Amino acid sequence: MVDGDHIFLRTQRLKLRDFVPEDQVVFCALPLAREYQMLYPPEQTTDTFYAELFGQILHSAKERPRLRCQLAICLAAGECIGTCGVRVESANEGQASLGYALERAHWGNGYALEAVQCLANFPFVQLAVHRLYAENLWQNMRSRALAEGLGMRLEAELQESRFFRGRYWDEVIYAVLAEEWKGA
Repeated sequence: MVDGDHIFLRTQRLKLRDFVPEDQVVFCALPLAREYQMLYPPEQTTDTFYAELFGQILHSAKERPRLRCQLAICLAAGECIGTCGVRVESANEGQASLGYALERAHWGNGYALEAVQCLANFPFVQLAVHRLYAENLWQNMRSRALAEGLGMRLEAELQESRFFRGRYWDEVIYAVLAEEWKGA
């Protein structure tokens, strides 16, 4: 639901809402899991990087039209445990990307899939997006499983397309079209 200038979505176990300044501590702790750090360039796992990113997220929530929706994933009691978001990359072409991150302590409970299933309706219904996609490293099996669980199909495997941590990494792109989306 879009309530004025704010986005608030609810699932059976979760609340998705715009970030507030008090969420910065949790947001900046997301890249601390060793499994997360191994899948991103070192400069994208620092406190400074995440603090700057958090500032951009707070700013983007005020933009109109709202084409970037990075939301806090909260348990029903209100505790912020992660983030998920959609970013319209090209309004003319109807393309949006999807991203998500969850505190390590909450992995394996199905929270990320539940949150992303709820959020994925937003770009199709509210923003008239034609295609929603997610880019992941091939090695990020959890993220790939989430994309597949969401009903996305594997569109591309890009061999050795990224270089960091002294090696080349393969990327995969998953996507779903509005006409294929079954999440409503």
